[in-house]
Amino acid sequence: MRRIIQSVPAGLLAAVLAAGCSASAPAPYRATVDTCYAFGVRALQRRITVTAVPRACHGLSHAQVNLAAARAVREVVGPRPKAAARRLANNDSAYLGHLISTVPPSAPASLAAGPAQSSTQSSTDRAASLAALAAWILTAAAGSYLLAGWLLHGGLRRRPSRAAGLPPVIIVGHFALAVAGLGVWIAFVVTDVVALAWTAAGLILPVAGLGMATLAAALPDPAPSTRPPTTRPTSTRPTSPGPTLATRIVQTAAPARVRMPVTVIAVHGILATATILLVLLAAIGAP
Repeated sequence: MRRIIQSVPAGLLAAVLAAGCSASAPAPYRATVDTCYAFGVRALQRRITVTAVPRACHGLSHAQVNLAAARAVREVVGPRPKAAARRLANNDSAYLGHLISTVPPSAPASLAAGPAQSSTQSSTDRAASLAALAAWILTAAAGSYLLAGWLLHGGLRRRPSRAAGLPPVIIVGHFALAVAGLGVWIAFVVTDVVALAWTAAGLILPVAGLGMATLAAALPDPAPSTRPPTTRPTSTRPTSPGPTLATRIVQTAAPARVRMPVTVIAVHGILATATILLVLLAAIGAP
């Protein structure tokens, strides 16, 4: 019997130790509206100005902190006349004012998603306008090469005629309008003014028309006919004299068309088509 009585304390001690070892870790502290409310009541009762978010309110939203602070003020003020209660509530709110302003209000989901979508759209528009700018610069470079070759072959000194092609003013006008439109488009890329984008798009259309006219003038003439000459019966009448010397000189001195490099013309046309499409797309998508 004595042994049984002596073994009881040892068994109780072992049970307590086993229960302590098997007990799980305490749950982490989690702030709620009630804990924040209780903290606010203690702060108001002790006249403590809250300057930081306490542990009892940590992690709560702006609405939850505001609700807890309002409850604490009403609790401390108590049932009083309306005027006196309003005056005391204003005085007590100063102790919890910093706590309410420290927790910022959460932005709505739609407003939070709006700037991200707007940023994505603006980056896409910027990429389109830069692609149009790059295509326009390459097109102008190819056109400058063709214009330089035309000037080296005396293009400005040629008189407008059917053999010489279009007047030089059309070729110069095509280049001048293209450069002016490029300058307007660069201004649009820098300033993002939509009116400049549509101005450049309006200039690029007559530029394309003048370019087609210039291309038609640069095409070679059709090859002369190779039919064998027809034989005419000989006649005893005296034949008329052949072309005079003056006629031969005029025919020889007739200005010939300036031959342009076909490859450069093709590249210039492809780049011009791509530029027109990119400019129109970028102007339509401009905000």
